[in-house]
Amino acid sequence: MRINSLKEMEDFAFDFSKKLKKGQVVNLIGEMGSGKTTFVSFVCKYFGISNTSSPTFAIVNIYNGEKQGEDFPIYHLDLYRFEDPDEILDIDFENYFYPEDAVTFLEWADKAEDYLPDDMIEVNIEKIDENAREISVKFLD
Repeated sequence: MRINSLKEMEDFAFDFSKKLKKGQVVNLIGEMGSGKTTFVSFVCKYFGISNTSSPTFAIVNIYNGEKQGEDFPIYHLDLYRFEDPDEILDIDFENYFYPEDAVTFLEWADKAEDYLPDDMIEVNIEKIDENAREISVKFLD
């Protein structure tokens, strides 16, 4: 699907968010600057979360959202700075990679490939130009 503006990205993120269920892990794929963090910020907006930021230096951001009156936590991880997949052992990765009561979004998940769940949702964001993106979604199992 081609996205041509931030408004279209927001609309896509809202439609995507409606289908999310606790326990799911979303692998965000795309080059730096493609819009992965922007996509997550729009997903968070759908769940009533307005104050988001890139977790590049924090590694993990935890947001407390709400869906239909129920708590809906979102974990957002950015593994870009990892140089070795075993660095994931320094954080409580099982909580994030196998969430029971939350949804996890991973940026640069390939940096911890050996530890990833098999049944992730892949969202590929390809930057076409300054405003346009090509987005595809694939369910793995």
